[in-house]
Amino acid sequence: MPHVIGTAGHVDHGKSALIQALTGTDPDRLAEEKARGLTIDLGFAWTTLPSGREVGFVDVPGHERFVHNMLAGVGGVDCALFVVDASEGWRPQSVEHLAILDLLGVPAGVVALTKVDLVDGATLDQVAAEVADRLEATTLAGAAMVPTAAPSGLGVEALAAALDAALDRLPDPPDRGRPRLPVDRVFTMRGSGTVVTGTLSGGSLRAAGEVELLPAGRRARVRGLQSHGRPLAEATPARRLAVNLAGVATAQVVRGDVLVLPGQWVATGTADCRLRCLAGAPAPLRTRGAYLVYAGAAETAARLQPLDAVEVRPGTDALVRLHLERPLVLDVFEPVVLRDSGRDETVGGGLVLDPFPPAAVHGTAGRVRRTEELEAREAAGRAGLLERVLAERGVVPLADLPRLAAIAPGHLAAALASSAVPRMVSGGMRGAEPPAVVTSRTLAWTREAWEAAAAAAIGAVERQHRVDPSAPGLPAQTARAAARAPGWPAAAGNEVVEALVAGGRLVADGPALRTPGHGVRLDPAQRALRARVEAALDEAGVGLLGDRALADLGADRKATALLVRLGVLVPIAPGGYLGRAALEEAVATLRRSFPDGRPFAASEAREALGTTRRTLIPLLEHLDRTGVTVRQGDLRRLA
Repeated sequence: MPHVIGTAGHVDHGKSALIQALTGTDPDRLAEEKARGLTIDLGFAWTTLPSGREVGFVDVPGHERFVHNMLAGVGGVDCALFVVDASEGWRPQSVEHLAILDLLGVPAGVVALTKVDLVDGATLDQVAAEVADRLEATTLAGAAMVPTAAPSGLGVEALAAALDAALDRLPDPPDRGRPRLPVDRVFTMRGSGTVVTGTLSGGSLRAAGEVELLPAGRRARVRGLQSHGRPLAEATPARRLAVNLAGVATAQVVRGDVLVLPGQWVATGTADCRLRCLAGAPAPLRTRGAYLVYAGAAETAARLQPLDAVEVRPGTDALVRLHLERPLVLDVFEPVVLRDSGRDETVGGGLVLDPFPPAAVHGTAGRVRRTEELEAREAAGRAGLLERVLAERGVVPLADLPRLAAIAPGHLAAALASSAVPRMVSGGMRGAEPPAVVTSRTLAWTREAWEAAAAAAIGAVERQHRVDPSAPGLPAQTARAAARAPGWPAAAGNEVVEALVAGGRLVADGPALRTPGHGVRLDPAQRALRARVEAALDEAGVGLLGDRALADLGADRKATALLVRLGVLVPIAPGGYLGRAALEEAVATLRRSFPDGRPFAASEAREALGTTRRTLIPLLEHLDRTGVTVRQGDLRRLA
């Protein structure tokens, strides 16, 4: 697997000379660099180590004026070549560069003691001891030290072997299906157009198809990929890569932009982090401080909002919300570095815990809750991020879940399956044990959120039954509103009710919802009214009972609607009702009188039913509407 090695160390300690000795390439590409003998911007080279492993080098400037360029280059390295001049020893930029590597969590490294041909053995031993002491309690503690003298080639082979050994201890870089290339250089190549370079991470990139440049959101097409001077059909993570782009001008891309696949990444203006203030920092990290944040190859001003402390004192860490002046493309658990823009020095850094935090945190209770959520994220790590995202929000649209949980959209189904997350089926859940995560049609839920929403909907329906037992149930829209907590997606209530109805826990009765065992219950007055109406219907036979007659019996509009729901009354025409039994008997009489679809006139039907024209015409029109009869001009026949 490829790896990227970044240099670090004080100015003029021999970083570029070592890279040239290792690779045969002078990484100083600018005329000003060659004229001044000073690395100003990033330099790049590559070689094959003794093991046959290909590595890319990012050579960074050591001068304090160009630390921002150094930070743009080391963000994607997984191994450091830390350089200390044996004749000068530990120097100020040695301190700052080591702090930066430690804040970035660079996991491996080798120390090259340069210019050893200019010192005696005692001096070399003294410098080596000091360097080893300085490395203690950093990610480079215990790194191998190799004495070198680049012009003569002394120690160059041993240095290459030591780099090989350091890289042997690193795991293969992960391919999560979400490629990301922080752009550290942009240029125009004659005959090709715009070319951007960077260190690829997070996934593979193919030499065809569409890409997106964030934060601007510009779309471009990949014309070709090149790494270590060779074209590639596909580039894998942890590789230095040049990407030839079509559809975007060189002037439209700047260092700090990020090349990604469309729809997989989103820039953010806020991020919750665990930040550490360096022990040697001149002052605590405070809300009123002026800071620059560095992530990948990007830089932006930021305002700090401590979440679990008033300030972050030197040598301590705390949870902090970063309010970014310029949106950045951040990954969860990505390292960032913080510099004091007034003093122009590195003062701290740490890890991004949530690149898409919830809205503003208010009050002590809000800060405590957010602190607990972020601490739980730290403990869960990337493997438990999916569950943590849901635990913090309760409900998340499936379309948003890949972004929030740092999962490639195409990997979401597998991530849910690998977490043993059953899907909702007819309101129930597969599996004997309730899952931690539940998915509905368009949403993902924590089990607790799902159960609370379902309980809220069912509870609202049950309360309606208690308040008005004669009603058919609760309007479905009211039940949906009850199931949706504040801040939840609009679809939440709909999908809860859909699942409860599909699973039989609620029953849809027209526009209303009821529990399966609910039946309309009448109080004594309602039962007496029903008896009076049924007696009147028996007396009327096939004769309409109107609103006035019902009112005389004591039935107002609400009571009439209840009797319709109970099936006692059948609305035949506006303000006119038949009894259910009378209607059924009328249809049966017509079928006996006009068998086998024989047509009949209205007068024949009136004679067969023994009713009046006032009842017959509305009755026949009702039978037409309900499909019992079919009208053919002045005649009808039974369907």
